[in-house]
Amino acid sequence: MHELLANPALLLGVRVFLALVFATAALSKLGHAEEFYGVVRNFRILPDGLSRVTALVLPVVELAVAAGLLIGATAVPAAIAAAALLAVFGAAIAVNVLRGRTWIDCGCFRNGLKQQVGWALVGRNALMAGAALAVAGLLPAAPGPMLPEALVGLMAGLTAMMLYLSAAALGGLRAAQTTTSKGR
Repeated sequence: MHELLANPALLLGVRVFLALVFATAALSKLGHAEEFYGVVRNFRILPDGLSRVTALVLPVVELAVAAGLLIGATAVPAAIAAAALLAVFGAAIAVNVLRGRTWIDCGCFRNGLKQQVGWALVGRNALMAGAALAVAGLLPAAPGPMLPEALVGLMAGLTAMMLYLSAAALGGLRAAQTTTSKGR
């Protein structure tokens, strides 16, 4: 079983997927900095001053994690950082779900479609954090990918990202339809 999980193509695919998630999220937040600051404030976890700093620093950290996941020498610490960030995001979402504040936007992507917080997002973050920890644990003992494995891993990561973004967009559309239906 360990050999299957330590497959170089699989590990590269997960690294590429996580890197794309973090890079896409970071770039969209950088492009909508004021809006993202409002999202961070709306979580009502940090004081206002820390919310501003978090909204400014978080996208840069996410970009660093994304780059680190793609560089062999930094992939393990970047995977650990990715898992930690995903756990923090999941905890912040869970706190708001427990408060009954499920109408707020998760702030994951600034693509014009809100993703309301809920247990599904907590679970999604937990799964991605687990994948990042698996990369961190398995990568040191795994052989480096040969060209065919690298191509398969790259394509798998890109495909996973396309599916992820499609699911996020569908969730955002569903939330928008629900909001529109309630407004009638």
